[in-house]
Order: sequence, then C-alpha cells, then structure tokens
Amino acid sequence: MKKIILLTSIILAFNTSNAQKQRISSEKIDAYKKIYLTERLNLDQKNESKFWKAYKIYQDSLKENYRQRRLKYRTINLDSSNFSEKEYEQYIADFMDYEKRKIDLRAKLIVDLKEFMSLKKTGKLFRLEDEFRKEMMKKLQENRKNNKE
Repeated sequence: MKKIILLTSIILAFNTSNAQKQRISSEKIDAYKKIYLTERLNLDQKNESKFWKAYKIYQDSLKENYRQRRLKYRTINLDSSNFSEKEYEQYIADFMDYEKRKIDLRAKLIVDLKEFMSLKKTGKLFRLEDEFRKEMMKKLQENRKNNKE
C-alpha cells in the first residue's frame, strides 16, 4: 500500500512539474512574440499600448473560437464509417462557421488597427506572424532533436 501511495505521489509530482514547464515555455513564447513584433513593426510608445490591447483581444478571441471548436469535436473520429452523410454535412457546416469567425476576427483587428496604424504595417503584421510561427516551429524541432540525443 505504501508503495502505491509513493508511486502515485511521484507521478503526480512529475506531472505537476511538467505542466509548469509547459506553461512557462508558453509564457516565454508569448513574451518573445511581443518583443519580436514590437521591434519588427517599429511601434512607438504611443501606439504600442493601443496595438497590444487590440492584438490581445484578437488573440484571446481566436483561442476561444478554437477552444469551442475543439470541445465540440473532441470525441469525433472523422475516419469512422459510422458517420452519416448528414453528420458529415453538419461537421463541414460547423467547420466553415469556425473559419468564417476567424476571418471576421482578423477583419475586426484590421479595422481596430487602422485607427492608429498604417495599412502597410498591418499587412506586415500578418507576414511577421507567419515568420514568427515558422521560427518557433524550427526552434521547437531543434529542441526536440537535441533532447532525443
């Protein structure tokens, strides 16, 4: 009995510390993204706070949109032959709604940014987001490769 309790405690401690590491790395990525975008967009102090307020609302809305979609379809296996044509039709309709909401959120961000930032910088923002994502993916792949060795 003592061994089971000890083993369970060790597993819980490991999972807790591992979850904290993941949270910290997510926070580090967000901080790095903030520095990355601020520098490359060349934001002045006056517009920087406005930009980050609008961008945070956009990011939070995107996350919530994704979370709602993921929760709805967590248990669905699309490879299942049990799906009827009507169920696939509903899935596709829901997927299209999800994609439309993403586009609407991006359009709202553009409208919000137009109040204090040029369209040139706004266009640059979307390119920089892609570059940042690629850079982070490359670093994560390198870290995984180094950890395996």
